[in-house]
Amino acid sequence: MVRALFPAVLASVVLAAAPASAGVHMFAYDAANDATRRVSGDLTFRFDQRVLFTRVYDIRSTEGRASADLRPADEHALGPGGLTRLIGTDAHERDLYQVEPSAEGTALVHAFCPGAARAWLAFGRLAEGAPLRVRVLGDSPAGGPAHLCQTLDFAYRGEWRLPPGQGVPAGALLTPHFPY
Repeated sequence: MVRALFPAVLASVVLAAAPASAGVHMFAYDAANDATRRVSGDLTFRFDQRVLFTRVYDIRSTEGRASADLRPADEHALGPGGLTRLIGTDAHERDLYQVEPSAEGTALVHAFCPGAARAWLAFGRLAEGAPLRVRVLGDSPAGGPAHLCQTLDFAYRGEWRLPPGQGVPAGALLTPHFPY
């Protein structure tokens, strides 16, 4: 009896909790070290946080008009061994996104991974107040499997407060409104 009820109880708990954590968020991060500052500067990530998953939509320059769309990717696109081969078994960054060539995506690929035509970003879970590490992976110009281009480290700056039910248009100039 208990075994038969467990899936129904689990599903109702997940569904009840989903609306509380659901919704589009924008977290701004400052480059945490010189290597990250040289490659990317400060970035803002727009994402949808759910109980069981996170979906990152795009990244934007926190202080400029540059932006790049992201789409979920299968790690098989990285070649044999996937993420484990590239970043190891202990790395927490397992959510993989391909940088789309629209907007400034192509320029971002060239900045993050010189010589690559395609790039992927591997994230861990985005959490308020927590630092963020992003692994940048790129294809090989000579063909063959992808390689690790950069490991970017960011310090959490704050969350952009968005009006309920509204998003921010791609390429919109963001003005920081953080509490410090």
